[in-house]
Amino acid sequence: MSRDLQAEDAPIRAILNAMDALEFIAQSRQGVGVRELARALRLTPATASRVLASLQASDMLDQDPESSRYHLGPRALKIAADHSRNINLHSIADSYLHELAEATGETVFLGVLDGDEVVVVNRIDSPQPLRMAGELGTREPVHCTALGKVMLASRPEAERQALISGISFEPGYGNRIMNREALEMALEETASRGWAVDNEEHFEGVRCVASGIVNCDGRTIAAISVSGPAVRMTEEKIAATVPTLRAMAAAISRRLGYHPADAANTA
Repeated sequence: MSRDLQAEDAPIRAILNAMDALEFIAQSRQGVGVRELARALRLTPATASRVLASLQASDMLDQDPESSRYHLGPRALKIAADHSRNINLHSIADSYLHELAEATGETVFLGVLDGDEVVVVNRIDSPQPLRMAGELGTREPVHCTALGKVMLASRPEAERQALISGISFEPGYGNRIMNREALEMALEETASRGWAVDNEEHFEGVRCVASGIVNCDGRTIAAISVSGPAVRMTEEKIAATVPTLRAMAAAISRRLGYHPADAANTA
């Protein structure tokens, strides 16, 4: 947060200090003391004390009478709860899906994971005559779809292994992953680069790339993909599509409250 403010900007400075204090305290499990906040935000103890007192007076913070440390108060918790209830993945993602479809000229899907299957919950059609089709609510295998692989790769180790154990590696097209070892290699690659590819694994003649959507807890709760005929989804087009795809997924994640720095601090 920039602190390049003039003396006449004192009210703005006070608001910024209060917002920074709330964010810092929200990340602490033990609460925060005056001197600890002062060090973290590079404030004088007197300024930190005034910030905390103001937030406590507005019920944004509570002070533990025994430790004197500050925690989020009832008003802050109510604001967070109200916001969480009003978050709707579909409504947040919709405009980004349309933008992605327009930018790539291909069909865009939004999917969520249900056990070892991907459920398609939204689709924006390509404007081109030859395009991907797929009904909402369609269930697809997790191991041979880009949507499934990117969500599976993000799962904690124990959960991922449990899901893999339930997969039935049924015969499919020539490129389909047919065993656990091959899938785990694909998931490792997906996790390292941050996006997944379906190279004619689910449908012959169709290629797809996907990136995950992360919520405020740092959990990948959904994914978006760009799918099209293999004749158009060449390696060159996939390479050109990935940055836009990932940017859209990141934008949706931010709207859901995800902050990469917070996730790194709790990792």
